Amino acid sequence: MITNGIYRFFLVWYVCGVVLLSFDLLPSWLEWANAVFLHLSSLLALIYLAKAYGIRRALVVAVFVTGASIYVESLGVKYGFLFGSYDYEKDFGAKILGVPLTIGSAWFMVVITSRILALGIMKRMELPFIVHGIAYAVIGSLFAVIMDLAIDPVAYVVKQYWVWEGDSFYYNIPLSNFSGWFLLSFFIQLVVYFFLAKVPKEEEPVWEKRMVFLYSAVVMMFVIVALVNGLWLVVWLTMIPFLILYIVYKKETRL
Repeated sequence: MITNGIYRFFLVWYVCGVVLLSFDLLPSWLEWANAVFLHLSSLLALIYLAKAYGIRRALVVAVFVTGASIYVESLGVKYGFLFGSYDYEKDFGAKILGVPLTIGSAWFMVVITSRILALGIMKRMELPFIVHGIAYAVIGSLFAVIMDLAIDPVAYVVKQYWVWEGDSFYYNIPLSNFSGWFLLSFFIQLVVYFFLAKVPKEEEPVWEKRMVFLYSAVVMMFVIVALVNGLWLVVWLTMIPFLILYIVYKKETRL
């Protein structure tokens, strides 16, 4: 099937990307490969969502997540809202409101992959509907922040994809960035949860596993680059919470 072909193509692109980024072999004329990677990741998330909930609902979710994240990111770029003050340095392709469309794609991938992990952890929890939704949004947002703990230092310190105007113990990235990631993710996850909660869902165990792998692969790619470049704080602060939550996920989803 074409969807399986897209997934295999992503795997090849991913392996090449890890090698090129880890050893700083990516030439300037190939910077567009970063945008392709992010759009591919987003496409895989869309494929899963379409298989599980239908193409129309998947597209509605994709438009909402992409639009909401780009709008809030644009406020961050212009006014330092939520995340702190920063500017995009590298060419990530077409922009909307001063924010590369690829950033919206990245957010969509983060939200959907985090959703699978959060729902897996909560698989056996019996909670009132509202409470369940809030707990899900909290866990999903923790996964989003964990990924950003790896992404931002590598993107800023190693690759200079964007530049922060501030200082903190964490590679001079404003800590408001991570609280901002949590808050934006929480809002988006909550809306997505209530939108899809009552919708009949097709079980897609293969693609759910692929979403878990996608999340893990992206985290590991940035952790590897951080390790090669001596960003040890990134390795520890990312891997410890990730492994704890991943072990809980595996335990709760074990039949």
